[in-house]
Amino acid sequence: MGGQVSRLSGWAVFDLDGTLVDTLGEITDALNRVLEGHQRRSLSREEVMTLVGHGPNTLIARAWSATGAKAGKDEILGISNEYFREYQRNARGASRPYPGVHEGLQRLIQRGWKLGVCTNKDGTAARSLIRKLGWGDWIRVVVSGDETVRKPDPRPLKLALKRMGAGSGRHLFVGDSEVDLQTAQNASVEAVFVRHGYGEMGRFRSRCFDDAVEMFRWMAQSGPARSG
Repeated sequence: MGGQVSRLSGWAVFDLDGTLVDTLGEITDALNRVLEGHQRRSLSREEVMTLVGHGPNTLIARAWSATGAKAGKDEILGISNEYFREYQRNARGASRPYPGVHEGLQRLIQRGWKLGVCTNKDGTAARSLIRKLGWGDWIRVVVSGDETVRKPDPRPLKLALKRMGAGSGRHLFVGDSEVDLQTAQNASVEAVFVRHGYGEMGRFRSRCFDDAVEMFRWMAQSGPARSG
């Protein structure tokens, strides 16, 4: 074999929806309430799965195209606000971490990892969900789609790492979609793909895991442990 591969730096940024948490049920419910309010047909969970990943404005634009006449830019902004209010008002706690995620995050923290989130989701919703799941003390930084440009632009990921205080080394960006892999490539950050989410790898190649348990085991074994 070749030379020794350097250990992971201990700095990791995660996508949220489809990577750490299965939020598709609540997204589908909120979107369908908005669609029904505009006399449009409901979408199945499987249909919504193909629409998510690029932020709420794109979700609304795609949902409108899938259910009738397209919406204009100003209309999309207004409907996106409706969707956000529905999502916040009627969330029933259906969003759940994928199996092994809570324990995996906890193990990384115990080993001295620094964790952040980079999501196209609205920041208020993302931070609220992280707190609800009990991760507020673990995930130090959240960079959301409403405070900067959205993925796959590299700037949100770079901003997350900067806010986390990351230096040089093998940092990770963990996601479940081609958008996430493109973001990591654009930011020159090592990508990790987990298959339990909503997206596909597309044309990109990266380290890939079937589930979170396997992924967190590798991260814990490959990254730094806290001394003492």
